[in-house]
Formats: sequence, structure tokens, C-alpha cells
Amino acid sequence: MEQEEKQKLEQAKERFHLQELSKDQAEFSIGRNLSDDEWQAYIKSEYRKNEKPKDNVYSIKQLFKEPKVKLKPKFTLKDVAKHASKKAQRMNKKQDDVYRVAKLYKGNKNNYRIEKIREYKYRKFNSTRSEWKIHGDVDLFDMHSVIM
Repeated sequence: MEQEEKQKLEQAKERFHLQELSKDQAEFSIGRNLSDDEWQAYIKSEYRKNEKPKDNVYSIKQLFKEPKVKLKPKFTLKDVAKHASKKAQRMNKKQDDVYRVAKLYKGNKNNYRIEKIREYKYRKFNSTRSEWKIHGDVDLFDMHSVIM
């Protein structure tokens, strides 16, 4: 909708002493048919124009409070350097911790037994599936040889 057409609509409102025009009245005053998109855009613009500003005052207390002024934090380079050094010290402490792992090597290397628990046969695929359980102490590095 062009500026001239908007002015014509404002003049029509004043002549007919109306706050809002219907779509038919607007089309008659402009002299052409309006698409739905144009009409919706015009209604939205009129609504926004007539919308009252929102007041954030909800009680009388709000009227007597002074507005809060946000101050920027004042850091000196010395404060920033202190903070950075403390953070670096914390990071170094975390990295220097010694973690102990349970004893990996057992004295009896062959102190285990393997037991077959279940066996399933699948005729469709002509295969079998077995479940095994290992009892005893197995060295972490001998796990592969035990499984084989």
C-alpha cells in the first residue's frame, strides 16, 4: 500500500468520524480491491500506531524508587593478573595428582577356570552361540589369551 493510499484512508476516517475502517470502506475510499496480505498489513500498522505505551509502574512504591544505575566493574590489570595466577595454580594441582591403579600383576598367572554356561543353536543361520564365565584371577594383560 502506497503512502497516498494511506493518506486517503486517514482522510476517510476523519470524514466519517471512525476509528477503524472495514475492508469494504477502505476499498471504496481507495478505489481498488485490497489483497488479504495488504489488508492484514494495514490493520497491523494501525494497531501498532494506536497501541498505548506500556507502563512498568505496578504500585506506588515503584514511583518513589530511584532508578538503579548499572556500574561497570572496575578491574585493574593487577586484579586480572592475580586471578589468572590463582586459576593456573588450581589447574596445575589437578594435573599433578597421582592416581594409583589396583595391582595389575597377580602372582598366580594361571589361577582361573573357564566354564560354559549356555549354548544356543540357530537353525536358520546354521550357527551356535555360547556364553562363558571366567572364575578366578586373571591378569589384565593376559585377558586376550584367556578369551582365546
